[in-house]
Amino acid sequence: MYDWLKGLILPWLRIHDSEPHPPSGHDPHEMLRIERADAGFLRLRLLGWRLYAIAWGLGVCLASVLLVAADWRLLLLVIPLVAIAVAKAATLYVTIRLDYEMRWYVITDRSLLIREGVWTVQEITLTFANAQNVRVTQGPLERWFGISTVEVETAGGGSAETADAGHRARLRGLKHPHEVRGVILELLRRQRTAGLGDPDDVASPIIPLLHDVWAEAKALRGVLARRIPPHTSPPASTPWTSDARGTSPGPAADRGE
Repeated sequence: MYDWLKGLILPWLRIHDSEPHPPSGHDPHEMLRIERADAGFLRLRLLGWRLYAIAWGLGVCLASVLLVAADWRLLLLVIPLVAIAVAKAATLYVTIRLDYEMRWYVITDRSLLIREGVWTVQEITLTFANAQNVRVTQGPLERWFGISTVEVETAGGGSAETADAGHRARLRGLKHPHEVRGVILELLRRQRTAGLGDPDDVASPIIPLLHDVWAEAKALRGVLARRIPPHTSPPASTPWTSDARGTSPGPAADRGE
């Protein structure tokens, strides 16, 4: 039943449940890690759906009893009311299942891509060069179902209304959030160490160059140490004499006399 409804809704919404492409600029030789929401996330969402369906069912039953009690001819209104309630519950169920199946978290060396949503598909790309904080949050219901959320906060401006939505990415429903957080923190550390780009692209040419400069400096110091002995006294200077005409060297003054 679900597969049949899924086949009807996906073409109508013009969306695909395939894996998203990596962010632009991704090197195929770099790291590519794909995370998915755990089954506990789906069970949590279906719990809310069951409560919603029960509330709708009780409401329809109560409305039907009141209508029939008022006039039995109003029974004709009960049939479409029940049909609407069933269609709404079925649509909501399929939407929740699709939201779970179409939720993707793609982690690369330089960025994080999040795609989620069914009616409104959102695809967020966050570069680690702008990321600041990474934390794990877990509410009471998430704790009950054994899942958590990893939040990545980024620096940036924006108004107060859009600051939370535009500068915070959430990886919801993760089974091993601390492992994912550790991977993201390591990528952040590499970005900050390298300054820009990948550490292998920036730091590798500089370190051998620094070693060469240090070796040349040590060699130059050795040459200077051999040419100038450390305890050599400067040559004695020629004594100077003074007369009424000024200052002149001693031997020249003797020749003048």
